Amino acid sequence: MGSLFALDYIEFREHGKVRKEEGRIVLEAQDGLAFEARDGQYFVVPPDLLISRTSDEKLFKPYTQQESTERLKNEFPESQGYYLLETNHFFVIYTTSLGFAQWYGQLLEKLYTGYSSFWKEQGVILSPPEFPMVAIVLSNPSKFLLYAQSEGFQLMRGQCAYYNKSSNRVVMCDLSGLETYREGDKDRASSRDIQVFLNQPNAANNISAVIHEAVHLAGFSCGMHTRFAPNPLWLCEGLAVFHEVPDSGKRAGWSRTPKPNLRRLNTLKIYLQQNPVEPLQTIIRSDALFNNAATAANSYATAWGLTYYLIKRRPKEFTAYLKKIQEKNILSEDSPEIRIQDFEECFGDNWNKILKDCIDYLKKL
Repeated sequence: MGSLFALDYIEFREHGKVRKEEGRIVLEAQDGLAFEARDGQYFVVPPDLLISRTSDEKLFKPYTQQESTERLKNEFPESQGYYLLETNHFFVIYTTSLGFAQWYGQLLEKLYTGYSSFWKEQGVILSPPEFPMVAIVLSNPSKFLLYAQSEGFQLMRGQCAYYNKSSNRVVMCDLSGLETYREGDKDRASSRDIQVFLNQPNAANNISAVIHEAVHLAGFSCGMHTRFAPNPLWLCEGLAVFHEVPDSGKRAGWSRTPKPNLRRLNTLKIYLQQNPVEPLQTIIRSDALFNNAATAANSYATAWGLTYYLIKRRPKEFTAYLKKIQEKNILSEDSPEIRIQDFEECFGDNWNKILKDCIDYLKKL
């Protein structure tokens, strides 16, 4: 394993091309190595794709702001229609109008500060991001689909945003179809234009999707989760749907104080009426149902209901559970039995009571 205080250099093949990166080797095993580049991207390189590796005594340091800017401009050149916007904590790469990108940037900043403040109040201290957070905002679904395919992502119908755990970036597109934000219009959109967007029928879903994926980005950037550690998907997605709720009464379309997620609540209500067997143990034991299109909606709704209940009614135990998961090692695996054991150590093993208390609390909403 490489030293976290030295600078490592690797050369490897990726998608048929040779790639060079400098950073640090965070884990090495017989089946390859996990490498964190100086911009925060992770590369899991199997032995047959590794060409060379060297190291020196230089200290590992993230790229400076200027270096990051230059690298992103090279990766996303203006000649291909990309532009770069810098906010306090984010680099926003965009092909939309400047005004729309600025609104997205403001929304992301509000999410980051609200997310950090909320969890500080819960006794969970998050660290500042070691690397700048990157959001890529594309102007239409076609560009979004092509970009996702280039990264190997399979999108679901209607999906307008996703988080890439390897690059630690969020990618999103505008689904409003408004001419105000048409491609090629680089003028700043007015507050009235933004309000027109927020009043569109699809705006709430668009905002929810953006916030949902940005919560993943903030969580993995600030230490809530560890990338490539065995994070239970119900927890990661539960926190994302907890925070994703839009708020049309706010200027940015979102509020830092999480409200009940009525969309997920309605799905959960219908699901529970079908008398599912062990709905909580099922998503805690395995991530499988989240990855199945036929069961994903019910799983996300169940994750929201459980997360909302635990945060509101059992906050100390939930904080202890978060800290337990944060201590997991990267590229390790937890069996279904260990996942159940971790949960029971924090919340007890009376599953019938947990489910009843959870349902009774949610009914009051």
